[in-house]
Amino acid sequence: MAGDTILSGKRIAALIPAAGSGSRMGGHVAKPFLHVGAREILARTLDVFETCYAIDEVWVMVALEHCAYCQRAIVERYGFQKVRGIVAGGATRQESVWKGFQRLEAGIDLVVVHDGVRPFVTEALLHDTLVQAALHGAAVAAVPLKDTLKRVSAAGEVEATVPRDGLWRVQTPQAFQRHLLQSAFFQAWQRGFVATDEAGLLEAGGQRVKVVPGLESNVKVTTPDDLPLCESLLRHFG
Repeated sequence: MAGDTILSGKRIAALIPAAGSGSRMGGHVAKPFLHVGAREILARTLDVFETCYAIDEVWVMVALEHCAYCQRAIVERYGFQKVRGIVAGGATRQESVWKGFQRLEAGIDLVVVHDGVRPFVTEALLHDTLVQAALHGAAVAAVPLKDTLKRVSAAGEVEATVPRDGLWRVQTPQAFQRHLLQSAFFQAWQRGFVATDEAGLLEAGGQRVKVVPGLESNVKVTTPDDLPLCESLLRHFG
C-alpha cells in the first residue's frame, strides 16, 4: 500500500469515542450497540482497526454505565485483540477523547481518532489519513459540499445564499502526531476552549491540518433515518 514506508517503524494508537448519549436516536439502546445487519455498529467500526496492519492499540470510550457491557458483548465476544481497554467517557467529546489519550502506551507516535458510529470507514481511508498526518502533523478526512447553502433567519426566511466554494464536511478519521495533539489539549484546557472535533483543537493553536478526500459512504449514525441508509450501504459493500 502506498505510504507504507512513511508509516514504517511508527507506533500508532486509535481512540474510538462512543460515549454520546444518542438522544436523537430515541429508544433504549445506545447508538454504538444498535445493529446494522447482524452486528453492532461499534463492532463493525472496530473491525477496520483490528485488521489494519498500521494500528498497534485501540482504546474505546463509552458511557460509564456501558463499560462492562462493551467489554463483554463487543470486545470479548468478537475477540478484538488490539483493544487495550474500555474507558469511561466524559461529558463532552473533547473530555472523552482526552481520557482515552491519557491511557496511551509509551512510544506511540501517531494518534487517530474515529467516531465509533462511523462503521463504513475503509482501511484505505484510514491509511491515507495516517500517512498525511505523519507527513504534515495533522490530517482529517472530509468531503466537499455539494448542496446549496442558505442562511435562514429565526423566522424561517432565507436571508442569503452562502457560497460553498472551499467548504467541506469534515468526517473522521482524524490523525495527528502525538505531541501536537497533546499540546493542543493542554492549550485548550488552559484557555477553557472546547472544540467540536480534534482538528479544531489544533486549528485554534495555529496548526495547519491536511485534508484527505473522504467517502460519502463514511456516514455517522446520528438519527433513526441513518439506519436504513446503513443497511443499504451494507448490502452494497458487503
